[in-house]
Amino acid sequence: MEQGEPRIEGLKAFWNTLKIRFYEVSDKVIHAVNISLFFVSIAALVSLALEYGFYISPQMEQIIERVNIVIVLYYVLQYFVKLLFTLEKLEYIRTHWFESALVLLIITEASLVLHELGLSQFQNYLVDLNVKALTRLTIVGAQVVIILTIISGAVRLNRRIAYLRFHPAQTLMLSFFIVIVLGTLLLKLPRAVAPGHQLSWLDSLFTATSATCVTGLIVVDTGTHFSMLGQLIILTLIQIGGLGIMTISSFFALFLGRGMAIRERIMLQEMLNVERLDAITRLVKGVILITFLMEALGVVLLFFSWDLPQWSLGQRLYHSLFHSVSAFCNAGFSLNGDSLMSFNQNYPVMLTIAMLIIVGGLGFVVMIDLTRGRIFEYSPKKRVHRYSVHTRLVLIITSVLLIAGTVLFLLIEPFEGSWTFKALNAFFCSVTARTAGFNTVDIGHLTTSSALLLMLLMFIGASPGSTGGGIKTTTLGILIASFISIIRGKTRIELFRRSISFTILNRALVVFAFAISFIMLSSFLLSLTEQADFLNLLFEEISAFGTVGLSRGITAGLSSWGKLIIIVSMFVGRVGVLTLAFAITTPREHLRVEYPEEKNVMVG
Repeated sequence: MEQGEPRIEGLKAFWNTLKIRFYEVSDKVIHAVNISLFFVSIAALVSLALEYGFYISPQMEQIIERVNIVIVLYYVLQYFVKLLFTLEKLEYIRTHWFESALVLLIITEASLVLHELGLSQFQNYLVDLNVKALTRLTIVGAQVVIILTIISGAVRLNRRIAYLRFHPAQTLMLSFFIVIVLGTLLLKLPRAVAPGHQLSWLDSLFTATSATCVTGLIVVDTGTHFSMLGQLIILTLIQIGGLGIMTISSFFALFLGRGMAIRERIMLQEMLNVERLDAITRLVKGVILITFLMEALGVVLLFFSWDLPQWSLGQRLYHSLFHSVSAFCNAGFSLNGDSLMSFNQNYPVMLTIAMLIIVGGLGFVVMIDLTRGRIFEYSPKKRVHRYSVHTRLVLIITSVLLIAGTVLFLLIEPFEGSWTFKALNAFFCSVTARTAGFNTVDIGHLTTSSALLLMLLMFIGASPGSTGGGIKTTTLGILIASFISIIRGKTRIELFRRSISFTILNRALVVFAFAISFIMLSSFLLSLTEQADFLNLLFEEISAFGTVGLSRGITAGLSSWGKLIIIVSMFVGRVGVLTLAFAITTPREHLRVEYPEEKNVMVG
């Protein structure tokens, strides 16, 4: 016994040394696996793009199918390698439940395939193109797994982007830029356009920017020039542009149980215009939930509202989905060549679209506040939910603009038809000018007075934190409150028995001044590059900057330089004036120095 004890101790020491060496290399192994998985994910994206984006031969299609299966098998392999080199294996499975479920799904599907074909037949399938192919359901299942894997990887990429030493404004601009570039490449796929049509690189960039920036200006007809693949790409860009790629990826991170790091919360706080950092998680969940519910409601209402009997059930559902997402995101893209002019007497369609536009333009913070979400304070005594100053200001300005716009359109625009027709179309014009872009009347035939009114409403736009653009309703509200305070001789700005910080006023003034300057400069440049009436050019520029999408019919005829000017305007209008300012300026240290106050400066 005594002679055996040293051997046992030696074996224990050897085993402990082996474990230490094993875990020393575990981080390196997992890091190497993650790098290889990145390149495999790129290969997966390329294979999907080749199969669905290009016209390929049946032989090439079979090769791609085999590549997809190999990619899926590699995903299983790398999962077990990571699991092997992880200290807490049960904890790894729990925190990576999504990947674990995918691996279980792959193993189950592979077992069924092997049971159906046999191992030898499956091996022959991977190397011999003459062997009968697997069922299409199996191939599609493999591709679905690849897509889910890419989504999981995108969540990790989102976290890495969050830790880059960028200002949140720079990260926001970078995210939109990346989506626009990817959208441009996807729209250039041969199968993204309808047979017999072509799309130039500039028009692809224009369309991708318009969709991502939820504008709606088009240079080619969406319903006829693009195939269903191209239309779905546009729809995806609209959804991503409306919510923001960081919001969507953060939701997936929460859904997958990975939580949100502090830096991710700070970025979303900047992007969603929220004061409280602890409310970000609930806000992200609320944003996704409200978006899904409103768009689903829009799909149902539109499905039963279309009055075209020649449409099949599939066409009605597809049109309902496309227009519901486009309306809620205030994008204005339509599958109809004349937008909604063919439905200007279909009041259920008009009211449904208007409802989606208004709700989408209120802002997610306002929507959650209206639903009494626990993001804002409750009164501890009366147990009555208190709407924030922001919510009340948004609701009042929005209501005033909608009512005033409707009344003014009724007075200055000679709509022909019944009183109901005039009232609803005037109301729709007032609604759609709030960065939506749908139209039930020909914008090019409106009177000059109506065009000027539309430009004013487009310039104001929607509310902060929404899917719309413009200088925002709250900016207008703060400027009006400041004007009233000055007229009354007050030294403070007051709203709803609250004093408004002068920092907020300064931001409002910067937004207003920059917007005016940018629109004037862009309009001047358009007047140099285009041979069109200046009113139409100014209308086009305000529509682009406000991410509205209404046009007086000159978009498709713009020169290359004109399209580039509009592209820049749409991008700047979507990311916002303050975001652009913060992104291009370097934060400086604030010195606690105050200079003597000077009052002897004459203004006005």
